[in-house]
Amino acid sequence: MTDDLRRRAEQWLRELEGAPRDGAPATEAAGLVHDLRVHQIELEMQNEELRRAQVEIETSRARYFDLYDLAPVAYFTIGEHGLIQEANLTAARLLGVDRGTLVGQPFTRFIERDEQDRYYLHRRRLFATGAPQVLDLRMTRPDGTAFWARLETTTDSAAGDAIEACRVVVSDISEAKRLEEERRQIEREFQQIQKVESLGRMAGAIAHLFNNQLGVVMGNLELSLDEPSTRQICVHNAMAAAHKATTVSRLLLTYLGQSSGSHAPLDLAEVCRASVPLLNAVLPPRVALHTDLPVPGPAVNGNASQIQLLLTNLVTNAWESAGDQNATVRVSLAAVPASEISGEHRFPVGWNPRDQDYACLTVTDTGCGIEALEIEKIFDPFFTSKFTGRGLGLAVALGVLHAHSGGVVVRSHIGRDSGSEFRVYLPVSFETVPRTAPAVDPAPAAALAALAALETGETDGTDGTILLVEDDEALRWATRQALERLGFRVLEARDGTEAVGVFRQHQPLIRLILCDVTMPLMGGWDTLEAVRRLSPDIPVVLTSGYDEAHIMADDRPERPQGFLAKPYTREALDGAIRAAMGRHTARE
Repeated sequence: MTDDLRRRAEQWLRELEGAPRDGAPATEAAGLVHDLRVHQIELEMQNEELRRAQVEIETSRARYFDLYDLAPVAYFTIGEHGLIQEANLTAARLLGVDRGTLVGQPFTRFIERDEQDRYYLHRRRLFATGAPQVLDLRMTRPDGTAFWARLETTTDSAAGDAIEACRVVVSDISEAKRLEEERRQIEREFQQIQKVESLGRMAGAIAHLFNNQLGVVMGNLELSLDEPSTRQICVHNAMAAAHKATTVSRLLLTYLGQSSGSHAPLDLAEVCRASVPLLNAVLPPRVALHTDLPVPGPAVNGNASQIQLLLTNLVTNAWESAGDQNATVRVSLAAVPASEISGEHRFPVGWNPRDQDYACLTVTDTGCGIEALEIEKIFDPFFTSKFTGRGLGLAVALGVLHAHSGGVVVRSHIGRDSGSEFRVYLPVSFETVPRTAPAVDPAPAAALAALAALETGETDGTDGTILLVEDDEALRWATRQALERLGFRVLEARDGTEAVGVFRQHQPLIRLILCDVTMPLMGGWDTLEAVRRLSPDIPVVLTSGYDEAHIMADDRPERPQGFLAKPYTREALDGAIRAAMGRHTARE
């Protein structure tokens, strides 16, 4: 570079002198003058390049300071003793102070006292690992105003390995924190609304179920007073209704995890195999049950009767999801590590598997599937997409899992190849399982049968002039006896679909329809609209264990002539029927 500069200087000198000097004799003084002039030109050229470089440096420095000082975030350089060595203008504005007063100040002066221990831990972790660290904490300004800040801290490589200096980028995240708190508040309010909705649904359904059974008790006791010859049947029916109510109470306690029973080491596959005959006994012919249960199966510590109730409710839910279509339900069992348990749609909420193996009991179906928004509600007591008043089975299953420190993951989809999968997880036990098969209490099957009787009872009908539509068999029998003693003949139907068929066949004979509101397949309101299309003037009295205001709040095009709240006396029944017929006659 120096030789090049000299050649350029000599060329410049020759151009200035106007004549070449090659081959001309020169004195020693002339040569010295020549060299001096060359050096002068070299210096002038070097100075010019230095000036240009200095201008470029100043321009770059000004651009750098603009970017540094006017950055959207605050920059700090913190020394080894925690003192601020450098800060940009944004940092000064963020803290509400002059930049000149920041240098030499301890950074912790601007951190709230309760947060300083977290900041010190943040620094120690930074210098221990050398990796960048991020921390959200509350900072405060000299005027006392506080704000949320995010610290993104890195080591200062220019300070050397021995000096614990760092660079900190500080962002004001107060608005983000405020929005996050608002979101959490909205979530809490939404959860509270859901809780109130769930409690309201549960209270209404419990009232409905118990009112049904109280109606049976009251109706049969009234009948026993009139006819000594049927007293034994009436008392038997009243006792059966009381037992059904007791069953519901026990199931609710199971949902709450308050009736888990004694636990012992069990072969889960053996318990499930013992349940298969009971399941096949209650499954409709259109449902095929397939099992894949290894021998031996994974061991769990639990209560055999409760686990049987869990499986029974899951299988029942599976085959009911298919409606009237043919369905296949599969039950399989395997042991899996906790790492394979999905966190999506996992229940109970807040359940986290421990670091161990789990027995995975899977129940799959080929039913209609579950809407994504409804998956979060399916374990609420009495929630159902079928019809009002059902839905206790899955709630009971969740209660059993709670009592066994287990959980369940639900997967479902709607549309083509629809269906649902319930994966139940129970902790694997390392205790020795007795070699004999565990005795399985048939109570869960009895509970299921009793619950089904509460919801889908069956009977045969007889001819008459009042069409009685009631899905509860015992209540239907007691109401029929009361109607006959009031001087009416009775036709019976177990649900709305059957009621429409009976009405089509015997329409000329039927003077009034006494119809329950909550029934499978077709509820009371839909039944009312269907029969009114066949006979616009037929009087209808609706009955329900729910409150009248709740039932009659539905905005329906057709309205009944009367409403009868369960449980009701024979006198109330007679009054409601006579009043409905009187209104019908007056309208004619």
